[in-house]
Amino acid sequence: MIRKATWVDALAIASVHVESWKTTYSGIVPDAYLETLAVGEKQTLWEKVLRQSDHSVFVAEEHGRVVGFVSGGPNRAADGLIAKYDGELYAVYLLKEAQGKGWGRRLVQALARDLAQKGIHSLVVWVLAANPSRGFYERLGGEKLAVGDRHADIVSVRRPVFGERVCP
Repeated sequence: MIRKATWVDALAIASVHVESWKTTYSGIVPDAYLETLAVGEKQTLWEKVLRQSDHSVFVAEEHGRVVGFVSGGPNRAADGLIAKYDGELYAVYLLKEAQGKGWGRRLVQALARDLAQKGIHSLVVWVLAANPSRGFYERLGGEKLAVGDRHADIVSVRRPVFGERVCP
């Protein structure tokens, strides 16, 4: 089940956030940093995010347990090529055992529908070059947009076209 997140989901979202970072970014991000990630700190962050009206957050539940989430809202870029996109997909994370089951696609679709109702019709997504999940955006039709020495993932809300910004 995909549903809009509420304040009470903060702990579950924080748990998914920390666990998915540790499994996704191991070997990409220094282990010393990954070891500092704490569910309690992320819970505080997500409690704050869930109170903000400009963020849209959805969770994926499997057997009553949150196994993934997506968040997005207005584009945070102030200038440059990517500033022309209305919105930004801030995060989409799934527990390792929930990956490959279509949850990510369904989460992003729910976010896109919600943002479209708020007048946001295009998104940018930032993705690390070494992120093994980059193909997720490509499989959804992603378009790479070169921005200097980086690339940007562009997502169209009207049709599921995704791209990716690759940070060297």
